[in-house]
Amino acid sequence: MNAQLDTLSVAVAPRPYGGVSAAERQAQRRERLIEAAYDVFGREGYRNTTMRLICAQARLTERYFYEHFANVNEVFLAVHQRLSAEVSMAIMGCVTGAPGNDPLQQTRAGLSAFFEFIKADPRRAQILLLDAVTTGLANPRNLNAKVSQYAEWLRSRFKARYPGLTVPLDLELVVGGFVGMVIHTASVWTERGFDTPVDSLVDHTAYAWAGLHQWLSANTPPAAATHT
Repeated sequence: MNAQLDTLSVAVAPRPYGGVSAAERQAQRRERLIEAAYDVFGREGYRNTTMRLICAQARLTERYFYEHFANVNEVFLAVHQRLSAEVSMAIMGCVTGAPGNDPLQQTRAGLSAFFEFIKADPRRAQILLLDAVTTGLANPRNLNAKVSQYAEWLRSRFKARYPGLTVPLDLELVVGGFVGMVIHTASVWTERGFDTPVDSLVDHTAYAWAGLHQWLSANTPPAAATHT
């Protein structure tokens, strides 16, 4: 009896097709849907995107869409999270690679990386800036794990750079306010067709971090100040 069951299991098990397993084909279909959704969301916007448009772009039937996503919102979240991770990695790479330990230079490097990432592909601006506001994903509380890691990195840097602060520092307010300002500035810039050079845009946003640095430095005891 067991031998018969084993034979039956082998008979109904998914077989490779063209050397590709069923699981690999499924993963490939999901990737095609995400790539198609990225293009459709980026061109049409969240409000005008439908499941049928995504399937047509991916050249897959609706059956395969529902194999991976319950609705359009789920695939938008997948696209948004992927782009958020990519831009976060770009920012972190530039910040940690900035020469010296000057916090203002590191901030400018990170801002430049963000704006260059957005400008390089207008679809990114539509999804990360314009549609993120519509869906509520621009809320700092909804930042994905990569951005949260960046916030934790900032927290550790602040503790090292401004030890013995004489004023309380709510990093959630600091990061939330700064991120919100940058997103709004980048959104205006996008709607104006990227008419301002990136260096100038950095100047128009870095001043907030310069003010924060000045405030924290003024409230750090001289004996405790560090440049790590």
